[in-house]
Amino acid sequence: MPAEVNGLWLNQYVSPQLLKEFKNYKDDFMSTLKPAPLAAVSADGIRMHKLVNNVEFLVNNADPFTATGMDGKKVIIPWDKLDTTPTKVDDAEARSLPFDKRAAVRVKHTESFKLGSRNYVMQKLAPASDSASTPVLRTTGQDDGTGRKRLTYADLIRFHAAVKALNLPNTNELFLILCAEHSQDLILDRANTNNNRDIVIDSVTGKLKRFYEIKLFENNYNPKYAADGTLKAIGAAPVGTDKNASVFYYAPNTVWHVNKVKILYKPETEDTTSADPASEFRTQTYALCEKTQEYGFGAIVSGNV
Repeated sequence: MPAEVNGLWLNQYVSPQLLKEFKNYKDDFMSTLKPAPLAAVSADGIRMHKLVNNVEFLVNNADPFTATGMDGKKVIIPWDKLDTTPTKVDDAEARSLPFDKRAAVRVKHTESFKLGSRNYVMQKLAPASDSASTPVLRTTGQDDGTGRKRLTYADLIRFHAAVKALNLPNTNELFLILCAEHSQDLILDRANTNNNRDIVIDSVTGKLKRFYEIKLFENNYNPKYAADGTLKAIGAAPVGTDKNASVFYYAPNTVWHVNKVKILYKPETEDTTSADPASEFRTQTYALCEKTQEYGFGAIVSGNV
């Protein structure tokens, strides 16, 4: 394989096609997230209401009834600012290249924005820690040779029971984003069991599609959890005991909204001081993804051996 050297060829006698980068931009699960009602969108975020159900059901009541009020709760979900870092292209390098570097840089910013937004959304969907309303379970399978316990069919049954216990009303809106290693664990475990009808695999694409009511996505990106069971911050330096997670979410309890994405561009014609005038690019917007309530989310985290 030829070695890569920093810099670009400044002549026309090279292939005009750029070599491909092998990055995972997969974000198909984002189409299942719920959009924000436009009327609820404000400069501060999205405004929402909730009524706390205090209605009781009685059998053979003989006492007089007393009407009670029903308290309301109001919530605002604030904006997050999403940016790409700026890129500079100077005239000395761009003028002789066999491709339009400025246009290529714009494409790279779009790709980075898509990838970063995907990671941001998955991090927001992942629960902070295990609770009755946000179950986080550890895998219990055999060591895969790296100090990680594999995900087993029995683990998935146990997680399915935890999801059923949440009593979520719309079973068509249950989704689990499998990390790459858990996908492989299930394929391996499925090959050694008779539970072929429970884990549905598309016979054409080979994708894992469903486990009972829970629809499955697969992604090579995933949030990580520390050994104490807490969610690691995005971009936090990993340690050996951190483990990858598959993320579960109940779609009606999600909201995802992006304002108009701005391409910030300063042309080289405005650079009056540099010997080689440079243009600059950046992508920026305000967006939000959030759990509308801390209920109906979960994770399967690889166990430590």
